[in-house]
Amino acid sequence: MNLLAAQNRKPILDLTLALTATIVIAFLVINDGLIPSVFTTAFFAPIIFLAFRHPLPYSLSVAILASVASSPAMGVFGVQMNESVMPVFWLGWPAVYLFLTVTINQWANIKTQRDKLDNTVEHLLDVQAHNDIRQHELETLSVIHSTIMAGDDETEVLREITHRVAELTGAKLCSLVVSDPASGERPYAAHGFETEDFLRLFPNGAPRGEGVSGWAILHRRIATSSNVLDDPRYDSLREFAQTMGYRSAAAAPLEFDEGVAAALVICYERERQFAPDELTRLERLARQTELAIRSVRQRESLTRFAFDTALALTEAIESRDPYTGGHCHRLAEHASHIATKLALPQQEIEVVRMGAALHDVGKIVVPDAILKKPGKLTPDEFAIVKQHCYSGGQICKRVPFLMNVYPIVYHHHERWDGQGYPDGLRGERTPTGARIVAVADAYDAMTTDRLYRQAMPHEAAIEILKDGAGSQWDPTVVRVFLETIQVPAAKPQAERTPEPAV
Repeated sequence: MNLLAAQNRKPILDLTLALTATIVIAFLVINDGLIPSVFTTAFFAPIIFLAFRHPLPYSLSVAILASVASSPAMGVFGVQMNESVMPVFWLGWPAVYLFLTVTINQWANIKTQRDKLDNTVEHLLDVQAHNDIRQHELETLSVIHSTIMAGDDETEVLREITHRVAELTGAKLCSLVVSDPASGERPYAAHGFETEDFLRLFPNGAPRGEGVSGWAILHRRIATSSNVLDDPRYDSLREFAQTMGYRSAAAAPLEFDEGVAAALVICYERERQFAPDELTRLERLARQTELAIRSVRQRESLTRFAFDTALALTEAIESRDPYTGGHCHRLAEHASHIATKLALPQQEIEVVRMGAALHDVGKIVVPDAILKKPGKLTPDEFAIVKQHCYSGGQICKRVPFLMNVYPIVYHHHERWDGQGYPDGLRGERTPTGARIVAVADAYDAMTTDRLYRQAMPHEAAIEILKDGAGSQWDPTVVRVFLETIQVPAAKPQAERTPEPAV
């Protein structure tokens, strides 16, 4: 309110000052007693003063007063007009005053508008730059979120975070430093250098509380250093800074795990000061990193819980037949290796692993008399066994977190040539996970003892897989499986041709 009143008073004060000056000059003209007078040109001063600083009416009022003071009207006060310049003079001076008033005022207005435009453009550029940074930050957060949703493990997520933070902030190095009471402080994930580079200098970790990372962790506040080589907080870490080639750094604290503190650190090649908005952005990124770690660990915990639950269920079913003990666990490992070798997304690898563990869950409806029969099954008995694919699929469909494994459980007995069951799918129409489990299931069935036969040697099982590639099994899956399978210790057992796995 006071500021507004002061702004309103200023034009009035300036107008009063200009009018006073004009009247004083008019009195000087009267005192001189002759027009034109040596004081006539002094009228330009208050006119220019107002025309340059205030709206046109202000300067016009002074120009009119100056025109009167330069006209024959001054004869009232005994001022004589020079007849030799009449009437050009007393008409010319008012014209000059008015022209000067309008011209200067317009020029001042143009300059004011140009200054405002320049300020507006500068502001818009600042806003655009800020928005660009913010948009880049949001894109970074979106990529981090996508990495989490893709099912990538913690190591991959943190590697992506440090890479994106370095890219967003323009830092040479970025790392997530974790403080461990037993092993000091060390980078858990890094961009711009390898963690081995750090461990070569600090095999037991850096001293706690050293550098901006240690200070941020210790005080739970953001820390900066414009020159780490002159910073007393850097002692042994100064050598690492020289080796890695950075001179300035900033760190924001975060909670890595329950009771485990950490810091998100960015390092720059040159000395620099950190602006407040940069530090605010770093704090936001640290909070997002903290949330990302929690999300990944929660997802991994739920995934492990779901897998362990599925494995416990299948092991309970396997306990009905002592010859199949551990089958589902081995199958899950084989299938996981194949899916990884095929470069499937991490989330899909977890689905394949779960599907492999649950592939025979439908056998819970198969009677013991059939499941444990030592001899060959009759056609009717085999038809009952084949129903385990449908029964297992129905079980998965009833459990929300098992819906993704339904195609694997239901289709794992399909064949590449379309002669399998339950739907007789051919080639790649069979889901990838089901094709992977089919190969792993066949191999484990052939190389383990069953009630009706002994285990087949590894080499013989490999030959059968090769022969069946392109007919019974997906040739690509067979090839990848053979590249990943570890040859077990040789056992002196008779070679037999097994019955198909059911």
